[in-house]
Amino acid sequence: MLSTSKDLLYIVLAIAVLWLTIFSCWLLYYFIAIMREVKGSVRDVRDKIHRVDEALCHIKDKFEHSVSIFAVMGEAVKQMVGYLVEHKKETKTKNKK
Repeated sequence: MLSTSKDLLYIVLAIAVLWLTIFSCWLLYYFIAIMREVKGSVRDVRDKIHRVDEALCHIKDKFEHSVSIFAVMGEAVKQMVGYLVEHKKETKTKNKK
């Protein structure tokens, strides 16, 4: 089987290549597993950022709606105050006569 030292060298090289292949496959497997975890984490972060963005848009819409209601209410209060001031002036002029 082993007639020369060259045959022994080929056997040792074959075993070394086999171990290198096994190690490379093992390393590649763990690298793929890590990348899968990273992909999942990135997806989770994207989902959370999307939810935060939706919440902020919802809050912004509510705030804009509230501001528009306050503008309408402010106009109504302004008209009521104007009416009361006019009414008060009319009662003062009626009382003076």
